[in-house]
Amino acid sequence: MSDASGEVVKLLRTLVSLKSPSGREEKVREFIIDYLKKAGYSIEVDEVGNVVVDCGGKLWVTAHMDTVDFDFPFRYENGVCYGTGVADDKASLAAMLLASKELENKNLNFAFFVDEEETGLGSQHFAETRRPGIAVVMEPTELKICKEHWGVLEVLVSVFGKASHASMPECGVNAIERAIEVVERLRKFEGDARFNLLSLHSYPENVYSVPDRCDVKFEYLIPHGVKLPVLQILEICEEYGGVEVLELANPFVSEEVTELLVEAVKLSGIEAESSHMPSWTDAVNLKEAGWDVVVFGPGSLSSSHTALEYVSVEEVVKAVEVLKNLSRVITSRKN
Repeated sequence: MSDASGEVVKLLRTLVSLKSPSGREEKVREFIIDYLKKAGYSIEVDEVGNVVVDCGGKLWVTAHMDTVDFDFPFRYENGVCYGTGVADDKASLAAMLLASKELENKNLNFAFFVDEEETGLGSQHFAETRRPGIAVVMEPTELKICKEHWGVLEVLVSVFGKASHASMPECGVNAIERAIEVVERLRKFEGDARFNLLSLHSYPENVYSVPDRCDVKFEYLIPHGVKLPVLQILEICEEYGGVEVLELANPFVSEEVTELLVEAVKLSGIEAESSHMPSWTDAVNLKEAGWDVVVFGPGSLSSSHTALEYVSVEEVVKAVEVLKNLSRVITSRKN
């Protein structure tokens, strides 16, 4: 194992061991603050708990400190690290921290956000209190450059029925069956958008009766250029009960910042492969506030939020080089 790889494994082991589910990022935040202070940076912790390093540069690099609330321990095997949050988003945290020590010019600004996995509070507050700029939002993309960010419509429908003793279903209206019916109707709008059933929960629980309520949470993931008939979808949902729109974000495409990242990736000896980000990220809040943003980072999105979450150590090492070269690109463009 090379020195660089060994340093990545050591740092990821520490970061994963510092549990940081949304709203409880204190331990990892204190570690990041201490690490950056030792590297010579001035630190600001804002009102919601974001760690902000403003070097006065043009470009911000961001990642989120929180993880989903699982507890899968860290382990390392054959060049790959596993554990809760190791890819989403602690591999990106590690890349940012390691790069911060090695920048020839301290011209990259860093922001470490709270609460990305739940409410997006960290990036929302940051976007509201900063002048719009350009940013690389680090998320697991397997080092692919996600210039295109998909939009999302996420909805919770409380489907109502009529209770009866379970042995006499003809006297009731089964809310689960009605929920299945609405899901099948909603799937017909999928088209070029991706329909995803997130949860289905019926009430009452542990009672031998026909359920009179079933909560259905679903989303459509919306590629750039795709028009989703949102009002028609919500009207169908209203036929079955109460409706709450949990998230509605438009798809978008990055601009100038992508050119900077492509140049940095090529300087690092990596193919500048384009892709898209299908999931909600902090980039949405920044974009809505007028920022130019692109999503990029080490790790596997498909494995994130699971017991098999992983990241290749080599990817993290390469991500460090990309950030260092990003700093060089900015310097060269100023000269």
